[in-house]
Amino acid sequence: MEKEFKLPDVGEGITEAEIVRWLVKEGEWVKEDQDIVEIETDKALVTLPSPHTGKVLKFHAQEGRILKVGEVLLTLEEGTQASGDGTSKDRGSVVGQLDVEEEIAAAAPVARAIPSVRALAKELHVELSEVKGTGPDGRITKEDVERAAGKLSVKTAREGDAYGPVEKVPLRGLRRTIARHLSEAARRVADVTIWEDADITDLEKVRAKEKKVAEEKGVKLTYLPFLIKAAIQALKAHPYLNATLDDERDEIILKKYYNIGIAVETVDGLMVFVIKDADQKAILDLAGEIGVLAQKARQRKIELSELKGSTFTVTNYGVIGASYGTPIINYPEVAILGLGKIEDRPVIRDGQIVVRRIMPLSLAFDHRVIDGVEAARFLNVVIRHIEDPDLMLIEGK
Repeated sequence: MEKEFKLPDVGEGITEAEIVRWLVKEGEWVKEDQDIVEIETDKALVTLPSPHTGKVLKFHAQEGRILKVGEVLLTLEEGTQASGDGTSKDRGSVVGQLDVEEEIAAAAPVARAIPSVRALAKELHVELSEVKGTGPDGRITKEDVERAAGKLSVKTAREGDAYGPVEKVPLRGLRRTIARHLSEAARRVADVTIWEDADITDLEKVRAKEKKVAEEKGVKLTYLPFLIKAAIQALKAHPYLNATLDDERDEIILKKYYNIGIAVETVDGLMVFVIKDADQKAILDLAGEIGVLAQKARQRKIELSELKGSTFTVTNYGVIGASYGTPIINYPEVAILGLGKIEDRPVIRDGQIVVRRIMPLSLAFDHRVIDGVEAARFLNVVIRHIEDPDLMLIEGK
């Protein structure tokens, strides 16, 4: 009996997904719960299993196509693999014969690349099976394809317009999700940014002292957990920054929980994972969770639930050498804190010029909900806590 396998509702409000790659081929036999297709939803890669045992009759969508929930992915002929006489086919036990799982694995594609990279490889006449991927889990990146195409001439590798060669890259996957999300934020948010500098000389001493203790527990202690703690104290003092605005009902929704989003760079684009109930976690707990979720995000193995529910976001562009920025608010949130490059600067203390460790901070906020005075006071609370880290100790978690 033929069965249609439709794109399921994977939850978290997902309405569509892009087919990244098929893990089987038409005509192959698959078992129930065997992984058959890899799709990309809102910032996450998801592998879908077969709902039945049977033979793959037809794919209804090719790699790179975006489907809505409920659209047909493939058609299966339900049943078990059989020989010509109608009996179950004997796979045998002789060495060298493959069972179904091995046969499928042997036939599965070995080149792992997102659709935009596959499109670029096709444009540059690069055979993906001959390219060694340098991305997470061996995934082939755009740079890998361009490197492999290095001996091609521009004329054969690229299209051109009236002024010279151009390259066309489909807006797909994570980059497409980012573009939509940021367009929505730009359309709906009245954003303003303020900047201040924080003297983290004392915080540096605390971090350096506790860094070894953290390493013994397998945790990398960065400045980020301290900034999260400082931000939470500021959010408690200024709750309108831990909120969303319901335009339809004209309501400001103040969140009474503290889920902190952390922006992280991946090979496919920026992702924001979420530390749930961050106010209930100690510094080392935050550091450990940040490390785990950042790794999962970079490997595209993060769960959708780990990307949802943030109330306030922190982005650290200082790690790439930037000092100040105008970070875009992670809509529907109303504020985001940007961390800049830490550097030694000469400052005046008690009439003397001394060298101190300075961290630039950028706070972008939605002016519809937050006035500049409140935003400035919020940032002052953050600065007070990271300049005097003992405050975080006496205030508990």
